[in-house]
Amino acid sequence: MTDSTASRPGARHDIESAAADLPAPAVDIAPTREEASERAGAAIAAALAEALSTRGTAHLALTGGSGGRAIAHALPAALAEAGIGPQDLRGVHIWFGDERFVPAGDPERNDLFAAPLAEAGVPEENIHRLAGPDAAASVLVATEALERDLALAGPAGGRFDAVHLGMGPDGHVCSLFPGHPVALTTGRDMAAVENSPKPPPQRATLTFPALHRSRLVVLLAFGQDKRDAARTGLASPDAALAPISCARGERTLWFLDEGAAPRDR
Repeated sequence: MTDSTASRPGARHDIESAAADLPAPAVDIAPTREEASERAGAAIAAALAEALSTRGTAHLALTGGSGGRAIAHALPAALAEAGIGPQDLRGVHIWFGDERFVPAGDPERNDLFAAPLAEAGVPEENIHRLAGPDAAASVLVATEALERDLALAGPAGGRFDAVHLGMGPDGHVCSLFPGHPVALTTGRDMAAVENSPKPPPQRATLTFPALHRSRLVVLLAFGQDKRDAARTGLASPDAALAPISCARGERTLWFLDEGAAPRDR
């Protein structure tokens, strides 16, 4: 699993074609970031409630950043409102759309955002974390181990019930960055990232094929610095220059505040 896996001829076309075949995002614009977060949390909670009711387990992938922090705080109340109690949460598994290859407990880690869900009742063994350099020889080794965990303990058919995404001002999602070869990874659900343009440089990320199989993708974004990326994301799929435009699942919902909403909508 190296950057060379991303350079297969035709990978960009395949990713963009797969994204174009999926429904375009439905956009919900809220007056405040707090209300956008609550609406996004409610959508995720509904998807998890349906999964628990129909399949007995639910698989959620979280992200980091300001949106990840907001969802982490909004979800416990949203889950309770959806009728998901502590006993039900024993069937919920938490994964991460991307993670930084830094030591356990480092404030840079996205898995810290799982703490409110653990406090609500998700068992620690159901929170699937990337090993850091204190426990793994390299980001490649750590990513391969997490990908094996995903194959063994993850959702059937690799279909996450819900994936929460943020959006960078440059249009990146997860750790799929514009112009970075890992953004064009196909044939696997996770990829190791070296030389990330945003520090820290080493990361693990879900790939577009994993996102495309997801039952629900929820994107949450705030602020005027995200407005151009949002506009680009709603244009035709472009995996290399605008990864956000290819971040679609079987159903994709965007929750934006007024600042992030494109002016022409």
